[in-house]
Amino acid sequence: MIQKLIHKIAARRHPWRDMKFDELAEIYTSMTVRSVGFGMIGIFVPVYLYDVGVAIQEIVFFFFLMFVFRIPVSVIVAKIVARVGPKHTIALSTVASILFLGMLLSFESQQWPLALLSLVYTSSLALFFIAYNVDFSKIQHSSHGGKELGWLYAFEKLGMAAGPFVGGVVASIFVPELTLIVSILVLVVSLVPLFMTREPVKTHQELVFRGFPMKKHMRGFVSLGSFNAVNSSYNMLWPLFLAVFIFTEDAYFKLGALAAISVLVAVFAARMFGAFIDSRKGGALLRYGVGMGFILQISRALTTTAGGAVAVNTLGEPIMLAYRMPLVKGAYDAADSENGYRIVFMTWFEVWTAVAKALYYFALYIAMFHFDEIAAMRVSFAVLGVVGFGMLLQRFPALKKV
Repeated sequence: MIQKLIHKIAARRHPWRDMKFDELAEIYTSMTVRSVGFGMIGIFVPVYLYDVGVAIQEIVFFFFLMFVFRIPVSVIVAKIVARVGPKHTIALSTVASILFLGMLLSFESQQWPLALLSLVYTSSLALFFIAYNVDFSKIQHSSHGGKELGWLYAFEKLGMAAGPFVGGVVASIFVPELTLIVSILVLVVSLVPLFMTREPVKTHQELVFRGFPMKKHMRGFVSLGSFNAVNSSYNMLWPLFLAVFIFTEDAYFKLGALAAISVLVAVFAARMFGAFIDSRKGGALLRYGVGMGFILQISRALTTTAGGAVAVNTLGEPIMLAYRMPLVKGAYDAADSENGYRIVFMTWFEVWTAVAKALYYFALYIAMFHFDEIAAMRVSFAVLGVVGFGMLLQRFPALKKV
């Protein structure tokens, strides 16, 4: 039903498609449903860990371990994608996500080691993101990829609006554990649309890293690492900061409502920014986003009230899209240009961004030995505003003026 609705809304807005729209609609549908399922718990993971007795510094170390593990895990995942294809790999990611949520659900009773929990969590994310990036980069239209990315993010944001709100309501009215159970069920449903067409890339490939022009793409990977360090703090650390220091009561409901309000604003921005990118204005949009992102990060560091949090979140979503969309479009086109190295490109993308995020959380973990936790988190937000300027190092052809 959801795919039919998406097909009805979006198909006529993709007139440049010579191929059937069905394959693109599958990704739109699956991402929407997955965003609902994972959005129900994604922003609540650090909050849940804190509620069951894990100290803030330990949660930061949990994030650090996640991204250290992501480096070797990404290479293994790349071989899986080459062997079975991105759609089947996404199915494996859902199984891993369900395993992680089950472990989270039983964390208090079983006392799972944080290292094991972080390994399962990061494996589920690596399986999804490498496969999803390979899949979308393969089928996106080179001349209209910005619009298609805009639609993808619009549908993703709609799911992300519904997920945290529903999750917050369920956790507040009932118990947080019920949110995990509902999230598992929704994630299972998200698999259905993916297998209505064949794999978009050849399976049973022999993955070869040798010969990949790393030097050519290094500036792009550094810029993507800068982006992901900033993005990770928003998705993981910011909700914990708000729950512990701003929304001290009914945190699940308030975080869910805040995410829903903020994300709905981003839906409209995603469509507009996609058109900007296709008209060769992606570089200008990126520069605007980075500049505004610096102000946004300083604002996060200075946030002390619920009203301030609402303002920062609402303005933050379109600002983050302003730099996220051009960078990702540039990366997709760069991967498309390397014949035979698409999976390798996306693997290095994941590896270098994991390095950047691991460095950020390690620095924050060490800082918390010497400074108050809230002060360390605030300073880290401001520092990331400066780190964000690393996004401007990119030299993606797709973001250059013609």
